[in-house]
Amino acid sequence: MSIHQPPVTRTERMLAEIWCDVLELDEVGVLDNFFEAGGYSMLMQLVRAQIAERTGVRPTLPELFIHSTIRSCAAFLDGSAAGGPAKGGSAKGGSVTAGTATGRQGVERVTEPVVDRVPEREPVRDTDIAVIGLACRFPDAVDADQFWDNLVSGVDSISRFPPRSIPGPGGGKREYVPARGLLREPEWFDAGYFGYTPREALLTDPQHRILLECAVEAVEGAGYDPDRFPGLIGVYAGCSLSSYTETLRARQREDQSITTWDILMGTTSDYLASRIAYKLGLRGPTANVQAACATSLYAVHFAARALLAGECDLALAGGSSVRLPAELDNYRVGGITSPSGVCSPFDTAADGVVGGQGCGITVLKRLSEAIADGDHIHAVLRGSAVNNDGRDRAGFTAPGVRGQVEVVRAAQRAAGVTPSSITYLEAHGTGTRVGDPIEVAGLNQAFDDGKTREEPCLLGSVKGNIGHLDAAAGIAGFIKTVLAVERGTVPPSLHYSVPNPDIDFAAGPFVVVTEPTPWAPVGQPRRAGLTARGLGGNNAHVVLEQPPAPLPRAGAEDHQLLVLSAHTPAALDELTARVADRLADRPDLELRDVAWTLQVGRRLHGYRRFAVVRDRQDALRVLGGGAPERLVDGDHARDGRAVALLAPRTADAGLVRHWQALGPAPDLTLGPDSDQAAIGSALDTPGRVFLDLGDPGTAARLREHPRWTPEHLVVPVTDPLAALGELWLAGLPIDWAAARTEPARRVPLPGYPFQRQPYLLEAGPAVQPSPSAPEAGPNTERTVSMLFTEMLGLPEVDPEDSFFDLGGDSLVANELMGRLEQLLPVRLEVRAMYDAPSVREFTALVEEQLRGAAVRND
Repeated sequence: MSIHQPPVTRTERMLAEIWCDVLELDEVGVLDNFFEAGGYSMLMQLVRAQIAERTGVRPTLPELFIHSTIRSCAAFLDGSAAGGPAKGGSAKGGSVTAGTATGRQGVERVTEPVVDRVPEREPVRDTDIAVIGLACRFPDAVDADQFWDNLVSGVDSISRFPPRSIPGPGGGKREYVPARGLLREPEWFDAGYFGYTPREALLTDPQHRILLECAVEAVEGAGYDPDRFPGLIGVYAGCSLSSYTETLRARQREDQSITTWDILMGTTSDYLASRIAYKLGLRGPTANVQAACATSLYAVHFAARALLAGECDLALAGGSSVRLPAELDNYRVGGITSPSGVCSPFDTAADGVVGGQGCGITVLKRLSEAIADGDHIHAVLRGSAVNNDGRDRAGFTAPGVRGQVEVVRAAQRAAGVTPSSITYLEAHGTGTRVGDPIEVAGLNQAFDDGKTREEPCLLGSVKGNIGHLDAAAGIAGFIKTVLAVERGTVPPSLHYSVPNPDIDFAAGPFVVVTEPTPWAPVGQPRRAGLTARGLGGNNAHVVLEQPPAPLPRAGAEDHQLLVLSAHTPAALDELTARVADRLADRPDLELRDVAWTLQVGRRLHGYRRFAVVRDRQDALRVLGGGAPERLVDGDHARDGRAVALLAPRTADAGLVRHWQALGPAPDLTLGPDSDQAAIGSALDTPGRVFLDLGDPGTAARLREHPRWTPEHLVVPVTDPLAALGELWLAGLPIDWAAARTEPARRVPLPGYPFQRQPYLLEAGPAVQPSPSAPEAGPNTERTVSMLFTEMLGLPEVDPEDSFFDLGGDSLVANELMGRLEQLLPVRLEVRAMYDAPSVREFTALVEEQLRGAAVRND
C-alpha cells in the first residue's frame, strides 16, 4: 500500500476533487491507484469528461489507464510525463471493405482463394517451426474446415437468449441480453475408442474429453500414428476452471461410490496433458499450462521452445474451455460482460465481452524435418515470446501497454522480421470499451519501426465470431491466423462499422477488415502477428508466415492401395464415406498422397478394409459402394502372426528378398518337396499366414490338411497390392516406404469418426442400489456383478467377461475392493482381480474366503 500523500500542484488538486466526486470519497492520495480505490472503466469515462470540462483537454481512455495515479496523470496533463502532453480530439478510424478506398491499397471481395505468387524465399532457419496439424471444436464448427468456412462467410456463432433485467439507477431496471458461444453436444464422447468405462467417462470433465478427441484428430491430421512415430511427442495444454467439479461434489453427497480421488483425477487441470499422453501413448514431455486467457498461446510458445531444445520431435499445444452445465455470464454494471450480447471489437458500440466454449490444438514440428518428411505444412511459426506486465498498469486485472510492446517486439526479433513486413494482425480484441484502445495503443508503438509501408496491416479479432474462449482463446486466434496465412484470405472481423473514438488508428498502420479480403503482399510472403493477453498481465505473441511451396516431383499416378481401419464397423463405414467425400471435394489431392497418408498416418484398429484402385474416379466409385466386391473387409487382424513362404522349386531370390523387405518375417519356407509332416508342423501354429510366391500346389495341400483351420491364411502375390492389403488386413506389419516406388506426401484427410454417446452427470439426488450384505451362495455372484456394473458404469456384465477387457484398471479395482469390504466380511488385495478377473472367477474367490471365515468363527 502507498503512503498517503496529499495533492500539491494545481493539477493534482483538481484531479483529487474529480476523483473524490466520482468515487464518492472524502480524500485521496496522489499515489493511490484509481482502480484500487474503487474505480472501474465506466467511472474513468466520467473522470475524463470532467477533465475535458475543466481543462479543455480530452485525454484518451488508454492514456488515463496508463496514468492511473493522480501524480502520474497530473504530470501527463501538465506535459511533463514521457511522451509529451495529452492531445485533444478523437482518433481517426480505419477499415478495409470490398472496393472501398481507405487512403491505402483498396481490396476486393473474395470469391475464390488467391493464387499464390510466392516470392523468393530465404533459406530455412534452424529456429523455424512448421504447423502440420490442426483440430478444433468451436461454436458452429466441428473441425478446422467448418471453422474456416464460418469465418470467411462472416457467421456470428453466438447464441443469444431472452433479455433479463437487473436493478438500475433510481430503483429502475436495466436490461441485458444473455449470450454465449456454445458447442453443440459437448457432453457426447466416444468412451470406447479410448478404453474408458462409462463410469470413467461420466467422472471426467467434458473439457478434458473434448481435448482428448481433438488431440487424436490433430495428430491424424498431421499424418502420424503415435504408435509408429520413431521420436518423442510432447504435449503442452491448459484448460479453464472446472465447473464439473462442483457437479461431482454435489453428486458425491448422494452417491458414496464417487470418491474425492475420482473427482481429483477426473477434473483437475494437472492431468489434462498427461491424460492425452497416456491415452495416445506419447513419451515426450507433458506439461499443463495456466496463463488465464493467454493459456493456449503460451502452450504454443512452450511447445515450440521444446522442439528447438530437442526435448521432443513433435509437439501438441492447445487449450480447452467448456463449462457444463453451460453458464451464461450475468451482466453487472462496471463489469466486463456485454449487456447487448454482441462482441464488437474496435467499434464505437463495443460494450464488453461475450464468453464462449471451445477447444483447439495444433501439432508442431521442426520445419527442416517437416520438409524432408513430406509433411503438409499449414504455416511456419517464425518466432514467439511471452512476458508479464508487472505492476506497470492500472490494476491486477487491467492490461498494460509497456508489456505488450515488449512482447511483440521480442517475438518479431525471434522471428527475424521487421514490423513493416507483417501485413495481418490477429488481436486479442475482446470488444471492451477500454481494453481495445489500450491494446491498439501498444500495437501502434510496437509496429512503429520508422519505415514506410506499401500497404496497411490488416486487423481482426475472432471473438466477434465465437466469443471469448478463456483458456482456449489463444488457440482459436492461432488456428484462424494459420488458415489465413495458408489460404491467402483474411476473414472479416465482425460487428465493426464505426471505430471506437478512443482508438488512435491514425497513429499506426492498422485497418480493420470488414469483408473477406485477398491477401497477397507484393514481393514478400504472407506474414502475420497474433496476440493473446490474460488477466493478471500475461502476454503472448507469435509471428506466422506463409508455408513454403512444395518441391516439384515427377512420377505419374498408378494403381494405389487404400487402407482404412476403425474401432467399430459403423465407424469404418463412416470413415470410408468421409474419405470419398474428401476426394470428391478436393480434386487437387493426388491419389498417391492419399494412399500414403492412410498407410502411415492413421492408428491401426481391429476393423479393417482395403481397396486397390486405378485412379481418382475409380477410387470414388469403389469407396462410394459402386463396386462392393472390391472393398475387402476383415476383423481378423492380430499381432504376432507367424509367416511362412510358399516358394516353387525355381523361386526367384530377388522376389523372396523383396517380400521379406516389405515387413513379413517368415520363420520357415515350404515348397513342392515339403512332406506332410512339415506341412502339419507349420499348421500347428495358430493363425499362421502363408505367403504364396507361386506354389499353388502346396497352398492346396495346406487347405486339404486336417490341421487347417479358418484362422490360417494363404495370400498369393499375383496382385502385389492386393497381397499387401491382405497381409495388412491380417495384422502383419508392413514397411510402406519399401513398398512405394514413387515419392509421396502426407495430406490432411478427414479425422476419425468418433461414435459418441452422452456422458453427463448433473447435480441432484442419485439413485443408489442398497443391497443387503449377503452370505455365501447365489447372492454372492449378484453382489459381485452389481459391483462390476457400478464401478465400470455398465448396465450389465457377462459373468465370463474380464474386468480389464471391460475397461477396468488397477485404480478402479482398488475402489471395487473397498466397496466389497463394506458389503461382505472379506479382505482381498488388488492382485486378486488379476488372478480372477471375471464375475464368475471372482465370485469363487470371494466365496472361498467367506467359507474360510465361517470355519474360523466356528
